[in-house]
Amino acid sequence: KTIVSKGKYNFYTFLFIFTVKIENMKYILPFVLLLISAIGFTQTSHQFQVIKSGVVDFKAINNTWYASVQNMEMPSPEGDSDKAKLLRLKRDLELKYPRKRTSKLETKASTPEVFDISGFEGNAYNNRVPNDNAMAISDAGILMSCTNNRVVVYDTEADTLMDTGYLQDFVSQFNVTASRYDPKMIYDQNEDKFILTFLVGTHHVNSKIAVCFSTSNNPIDEWNVYLLPGDPLLTDHWTDYPAIALSEDEFFVTGNLLADNQSWQTGFNQSIIWQIDKFSGYDGDTALPTQLWSEIYDNGEKIRNIHPVKGARKLYGPNQYFLSNKNFSAESDTVYLIEISDMMSSSSEQLDVTLLSNSDHYFMSPSGRQSIAKLLATNDSRMLGAIRDDSWIQYVHNSMDTATGNAAVYHGTIDNFESTPLVSGVILSDSIKDYGYPNIASTGIDPDDKECVVAFNYTSPIDSAGVGCYYMDTNEVYSDFNLIKLGEAPINTFVDSLDRWGDYFAIQRQYNSPCNVWTAGMYGKQGGNGTWIGR
Repeated sequence: KTIVSKGKYNFYTFLFIFTVKIENMKYILPFVLLLISAIGFTQTSHQFQVIKSGVVDFKAINNTWYASVQNMEMPSPEGDSDKAKLLRLKRDLELKYPRKRTSKLETKASTPEVFDISGFEGNAYNNRVPNDNAMAISDAGILMSCTNNRVVVYDTEADTLMDTGYLQDFVSQFNVTASRYDPKMIYDQNEDKFILTFLVGTHHVNSKIAVCFSTSNNPIDEWNVYLLPGDPLLTDHWTDYPAIALSEDEFFVTGNLLADNQSWQTGFNQSIIWQIDKFSGYDGDTALPTQLWSEIYDNGEKIRNIHPVKGARKLYGPNQYFLSNKNFSAESDTVYLIEISDMMSSSSEQLDVTLLSNSDHYFMSPSGRQSIAKLLATNDSRMLGAIRDDSWIQYVHNSMDTATGNAAVYHGTIDNFESTPLVSGVILSDSIKDYGYPNIASTGIDPDDKECVVAFNYTSPIDSAGVGCYYMDTNEVYSDFNLIKLGEAPINTFVDSLDRWGDYFAIQRQYNSPCNVWTAGMYGKQGGNGTWIGR
């Protein structure tokens, strides 16, 4: 069954339903897309029953050597990218908005402060670039951190390392041998459990999404493991660049479908959304009910790099929201607000898209500078973090401060997103430093309190790559720049002029201690890039 559901385009709503029964969807999908290309926003949904792969007892694993031959560079968020077009776009912007020093604003007496910052070095360097940082922390203070393929479980209350392992520990017994990468992790405050996802393979033949549900609040206990197909529509594409979020009843995974061995310009097929029954995963049911949303288009143009919105203080439901933008544009005002309106078990769920126009434009970010000639990649302006409360959504992504020409953080807000959405934004930047790969977490206590921490990687011609943040208080006043981790050395891994810097930055509020925010970012150190766990 294929259902094309309604979408919002400014004040116009288009509704089209097309149902077809055919054994091989590969041949009918192009015809469906041709029919719906002229009716504004369009989407289709497909339901799957994913059979459980098995149970993994993390603490019982004997970590023997796992031999495999892989590239040192992890997959780019554009796939195996032809970087030439993106670099030309950045060079054109740098000519239009050249680097320049500006005077730093004086700190006002009312400027809010971060009162305490501490931390420790997280996962050890494992000869992969960049750090695909993922992290989650429970109410009991059990912190789980991933960097590329390495997993660490740490008791922050007892200051004790509980266990270490690798992503392949979760899938090797199921005859999965392809590369494992791009971990994502989330803590379910309602159920006091963890969910870990990561990608397997970079070819449509071996591509999968590993989805692992903890069976208790202790991540070194057993996990229920399911393997979602990486080529779910049988179109010879593989899944890249995952992002995740939870509602009260469901778990969501977004990703990009890419063609084998092609650039992001020619190889990008579409962005997809997986809707999953989280309770079946926690219970270890034999079949995991899922629903895949695909063919998410704006007047025939693919909406790409869809990012789910997390609950700022608590979990919401049944509706779930997502964001996207024109992330490969030199300058844009476009924000896509996407809503799945109900649980997949309701039989009335649909996916709506609202196009928003932002008067505070965002720009393509320039590369980050270092004290050596090597530049650090900032990729594009895709959504990198988003949270919601009762009446607002806040989000962050890479951008440029056109006043200085420096790489910056865009901090956006969508007010009244459920009724009459209004989007605005602020550029967070420095006269010297370049910022990249931000993420956001709430520190608010009362409903709709916008108080938050925006954390990110930083670098400059006089700074080695480190980790920093801004705090925004209830009155939407920002603190000065706060140092989380001072860089120790430039990042210098590749022979060409551009090194990998981030892709991901992990952040989470500790829900039973909301003034505490934990982060996991990448910093430069001697002998390889490091991961810093900050509190």
